[in-house]
Amino acid sequence: MNFITRYFFNKYIAENKIDRSINITSLDKAKNVGIICDITTEDTYKEIYAVFAGLQNTRRSAWLIGYIDEKTVPFYCLQQLTADFFCYKDLNWFGRPEKVQINDFIQTEFDLLIDFSQESYPAILALLELSHAHFIVGGAAPKAKYYDLLINTPDKLSHKELLQNIERYTKKLSGEAL
Repeated sequence: MNFITRYFFNKYIAENKIDRSINITSLDKAKNVGIICDITTEDTYKEIYAVFAGLQNTRRSAWLIGYIDEKTVPFYCLQQLTADFFCYKDLNWFGRPEKVQINDFIQTEFDLLIDFSQESYPAILALLELSHAHFIVGGAAPKAKYYDLLINTPDKLSHKELLQNIERYTKKLSGEAL
């Protein structure tokens, strides 16, 4: 991003950032889970969708938002009622997402919001900054200031392994496991 667009993007985020009340919730107790990810390949999509489908099968509400850093959403990213994808053309001139589904996602008060993205795309940072989620968890160390809990590991984990670590550590923090 150039200087002017970055300035207006940061100004918008600063003006619209909300004060969230942090409520530590384990993955097992969370009834409403949000997932943010970046889709780079079809294999990434399949891996994240398997994790998403697994969460949906456990009597909880799950919503997936995926960002693709291209001009169009690839054919393999299937839009569904609770799985939305957006791309570069869905951003306004200074990088803020401009889709109704994204605004609805931001306004939803998730018990737990999980960030599976590895890159620091401005669109994803905007979702993290503006979210009304009660507890935000992620595994990308450069974005630690956006999380309430950073799962930092020396090795790059698969999405499933990251989810297992999130489950383990949120149970410990909420007092469910000793």
